[in-house]
Amino acid sequence: MAATILITGATGLVGFRILLAALAAGHNVRYTVRNDPQTVSSNPAVKSLAPSDRLSAVVIPDFTAEGAFDPALDGVTHIIHAGSPVPVPTYDPSPQVYEPTVKIASNLLASALKTPSLQRVVITSSYVVNLGLPVPPTAATYDITPAVPSAATRVPLPSPFPEVFSGVLEAYILAKMVELDNSDKLIQTRSPHFTIAHVIPGYIFGRNEPALDAGMMQAQNSSNNFLMMGMVGGELPFPIHGGFVHLDDVADIHMRVAFPPEPAEAADGIADFGVATPVDYATIFDIVERAFPKAVAAGVFKRGKVPTLSVEYASNVRELLGRELKSFESAVVDVAGQYLEKLGMEKA
Repeated sequence: MAATILITGATGLVGFRILLAALAAGHNVRYTVRNDPQTVSSNPAVKSLAPSDRLSAVVIPDFTAEGAFDPALDGVTHIIHAGSPVPVPTYDPSPQVYEPTVKIASNLLASALKTPSLQRVVITSSYVVNLGLPVPPTAATYDITPAVPSAATRVPLPSPFPEVFSGVLEAYILAKMVELDNSDKLIQTRSPHFTIAHVIPGYIFGRNEPALDAGMMQAQNSSNNFLMMGMVGGELPFPIHGGFVHLDDVADIHMRVAFPPEPAEAADGIADFGVATPVDYATIFDIVERAFPKAVAAGVFKRGKVPTLSVEYASNVRELLGRELKSFESAVVDVAGQYLEKLGMEKA
């Protein structure tokens, strides 16, 4: 019997890719949007799957409003919460990053507690939640001892908690930490009738179907914006964590976590799954130069600067996937190739 999945963030990089995977698997998919549902349903990648009545939208103008998700969850069996702001340098840290991240997740779980049909909730986090804040925030590396962080790692929230954030990266990391802490507490104090799991990836890169033109590829491309800076001559003003996962792998992991081959309460007790392959963002342009030498010669691609924050992380998804993870090079080539497509240029 097909499940009914509510997916948040379906207009974004990760949520849209998960939506495609859920439809391809034959499930009924309901997605949330703030305004125009056609943004998703009219996308060529969605239309190619001919979902018909298996796909529906719920318009919620304000996800942070109390009870906002109540009507969207009627009859839902699974939730995949992939909707969360990314630390775009131009964002205001508190109102555009921290507050919506925490409030939306809290509202969704509050509505979930009132949904008897619900069986499982999967929350998309980030591996920064297991790392905490680098000290100082502009550091080039983490000093983490003695154990390598993993999805099971819990970092205490800072005390006192900052009233003002130093920037969008700090706001993003603390928001993810609070989001995880809140869901842990809900499990401990409310014993929900559904299970909760977290997918905890490093930075996610890959072909972004919602980016419909070259302008969107550079300005509205979620975490791919960082890759684009590295291949079109941009310069990121702060280092980002050097742990990566391909978008296709993230979508696959979400589906396998949402529908595990064994009961959710497996003997090993694993509920959270983390994945981050070490990368050096200084290699972005080198990869592009090898894959698309003509475009580089034509000046389409230029070497940019994306500083890397070096970290170690223990992934635990290989057994879950049953295959090797896709490479950083494949993600860079996917993004650069899509950019050339949107420019109407050949990939050769």
